[in-house]
Amino acid sequence: MNTIKNIFIAMTLSLFAITAFAHEGHDHDAPKGVVAPKGGLIKSLEQSYVEVVAKGQNLKVYFYDKDLKPQDATTYKVTAKAVKPRVKQHDSITFKASKDLLEADYDAKKVHRYTLELDIKDPKEDHADSLKFVIEPRK
Repeated sequence: MNTIKNIFIAMTLSLFAITAFAHEGHDHDAPKGVVAPKGGLIKSLEQSYVEVVAKGQNLKVYFYDKDLKPQDATTYKVTAKAVKPRVKQHDSITFKASKDLLEADYDAKKVHRYTLELDIKDPKEDHADSLKFVIEPRK
């Protein structure tokens, strides 16, 4: 009886250890060791980083070099769409460019989550890349 109890305890502890180890370092596609300067979601391109900050209906996109120094947002060519998963619909989003960011307002119309898909042409690259950011609109 004691042996069965010890085996059960050992298995339970092993399961917790495996679960804890499996989740360690889980970073939702963020580059390892990179903290988003504006507190948003950050992903990498080949030569730069892209950060999306969403507050309510307002979307801001920032560009950084590999050292996280701000880049001129007007040099990037970006097309964007919001994909709403449950209604299987997407809306085009037009950003206004200024030197340090791209900005747009997008009303998700009571959708609690959508995917912002950005097709980005970095001026330092010969091709466009696609990035996806899961946005949960908040006030």
